[in-house]
Amino acid sequence: MTNQDITANETEQQQPTLADFGLRVDETMTTPSRPGKKPRPVWIVRGNIFGLEEFFRDINGRKFRGAWSFFENPSETILKHVQTNGRQSFAEQVESETQRKLEKAERYETYAANAEARAESRYQAANEIGSAIPFGQPILVGHHSERRHRRDIERISQNMRKSVEESEKAEYLKDRAHDLSNAEARLSNRRYVGNRVKDAQKEVNKLSKWMEPTNPRLVHAQEKLTYWNSRLAEVEAAQKDKGHAVASPETIKVGDLIDSLGSWLPVVRVNKKTVTVSHWLGVPTLHNKIEYTRIKKFQSKA
Repeated sequence: MTNQDITANETEQQQPTLADFGLRVDETMTTPSRPGKKPRPVWIVRGNIFGLEEFFRDINGRKFRGAWSFFENPSETILKHVQTNGRQSFAEQVESETQRKLEKAERYETYAANAEARAESRYQAANEIGSAIPFGQPILVGHHSERRHRRDIERISQNMRKSVEESEKAEYLKDRAHDLSNAEARLSNRRYVGNRVKDAQKEVNKLSKWMEPTNPRLVHAQEKLTYWNSRLAEVEAAQKDKGHAVASPETIKVGDLIDSLGSWLPVVRVNKKTVTVSHWLGVPTLHNKIEYTRIKKFQSKA
């Protein structure tokens, strides 16, 4: 073997692979459930996919059971991306997801407007057909107008049915658009962020029991917990800057009143993450715990 061959082999060995980034691409075949549909090749990406989800969406990947599937081999594209751009942080992932939801909300608003226009068009068509029929005019059986009359009634029925369907579709799309458009506002909602902290803490606690500290899944869960804790601190700081009291073990004392669903309930115990109140459901002896992030208003016993 010449020196040139040795140098070439060393260069090949030094080239990074997907395995170096904790990724693996397996080629397999689809298993169609529809009769007559032929299987086709599909490539499944597994491993440390955290921080790459947005990129996978951009290259037409589909998420299924914790892995990503592609109908073309994405190995070279993924390798080039991780070498050049790396991975998104969890904060960047949240930002990307929020932006994606806002863009989707805009599309849904357009779809809803189109559905409303179709509903109105169908309604007008039914009215136009009906206006040609005298009010209360029965079908004249045996008359030359019988066939046309029955056809017009059927057309009215079809148009009205389609109008209702399109109206219901428009309402559904508007509801979805409204929900998605709140994605950014939720990041400033203390209760929402507090729930994310709780979920992330549970995930970290669960994974820590059987995973090594360097496991990508656990590392990602810890990054998620750090982000939501930081976000919660920012939300609470913003509320304080506006002059709003933030419920916490330092600001709530035994005897204070908590607003819960429109009722003011007395605090009987102050805990680390919750307060215990009495008079739950109007029963003086019935107690309940309420998390601080769920408390919007409270009053001092003084």
